[in-house]
Amino acid sequence: MDQLAKLRQATRAVLCAECGKCTSMCPLASSGDFSPRAIASQDLEDGINGRGVAVCRCLTCGACELRCPQDVHFSEYVRGVRELIPPEAREPCPHRDVFSCAARLMATPDGPTRDTQWITGDLKVAKEGEVGFFVGCLPFFDVVFKEQLGLETVEIARATVRVLNHLGVEPVVLDEERCCGHDQLWSGDGETFRALAEANVAAFAARGVKHIVTSCAECCRTWRLDYAEVAPDYQPRVEHLAEFLAPRLESGEVALQSNGELKLTYQDPCRLGRHLGIYEAPRKTLAAMPGAKVVEMARGGRDALCCGTSGFIHCDADSRRLQTERLGDAAGTGAQKLVTACPKCLIHFTCAQAEDSRRDGRTPSIEVQDLTVLAASMLEGAEKTEQATEQAVGAVT
Repeated sequence: MDQLAKLRQATRAVLCAECGKCTSMCPLASSGDFSPRAIASQDLEDGINGRGVAVCRCLTCGACELRCPQDVHFSEYVRGVRELIPPEAREPCPHRDVFSCAARLMATPDGPTRDTQWITGDLKVAKEGEVGFFVGCLPFFDVVFKEQLGLETVEIARATVRVLNHLGVEPVVLDEERCCGHDQLWSGDGETFRALAEANVAAFAARGVKHIVTSCAECCRTWRLDYAEVAPDYQPRVEHLAEFLAPRLESGEVALQSNGELKLTYQDPCRLGRHLGIYEAPRKTLAAMPGAKVVEMARGGRDALCCGTSGFIHCDADSRRLQTERLGDAAGTGAQKLVTACPKCLIHFTCAQAEDSRRDGRTPSIEVQDLTVLAASMLEGAEKTEQATEQAVGAVT
């Protein structure tokens, strides 16, 4: 296959030395039936034609690339191979494919506009301006996870706007926004991804947005790296909320209030950490919280263990094993909260704990919280604002 040969050249997979260093770092390799080395060095035509599932299982977490002496871009290689797999041979996505179906619907030319009822009266947003907030799929996650897990991920969106408002920013929030397309890109559906990217770029560019803030690690990576390939003429500054907030906390432009003594540990999302190299901003944000003590897990930063699932692409027993292991790492620090800067990490860890509790298992118990929500709860007047939000949401529902 010419496409596969070109992909191997472009990602340097053709240079694989079969040294096994990647496999030694891979969180899935301990299961005994997964090897990045084998995927990188072998002919994958059988897998592409639907007679193998290894490339579908890969977490694309990037851990293997840290030790590769040949600089093989393994995650990009896996992503490219997945796009070569015929649609009928791809594995079905978890959660009955509901999020992928929603993304495909949003990718159509007349894709539905968003319901913005989550924007309560205390929040100020704009229709045009230089700073935009890319909400992502936070409102859609609630459809599944609010009832299943008791999570209200849309509160992450409210918290983001609340923080930006506190800094004097009224961000652009668009009804026309679509899913960023992260899961479509990484599952091999490049056509849907490109349609979503083009629609989002057109919508934000038309409103004069030059600086995009997001509270999702996957959205941040997608806008910063992958959209640049689809729409090279539109290059806004893209930041995770932690990157936007941390320097302002350091300069004293904004200060947080104490919620009491807190011992925290931080989970590095793969997309924010190894993919984008963003390690310090979330930690500086946590360190600026009065009364908070940040303790590191044994495996942190570049060596952080993945939450076990890449987006909503693949989830199995190995995913649960990794989630349980990581929750154990967090609980072992003695922290009261495991804080993460990615809604997917929040969902996956919460799901693991909920499933284990139904089965009377032994998954370590520790509260998992989103970084943006935690920061927003420490803003001046946050308690009154949260009470007003609860009343407003209750009136809508």
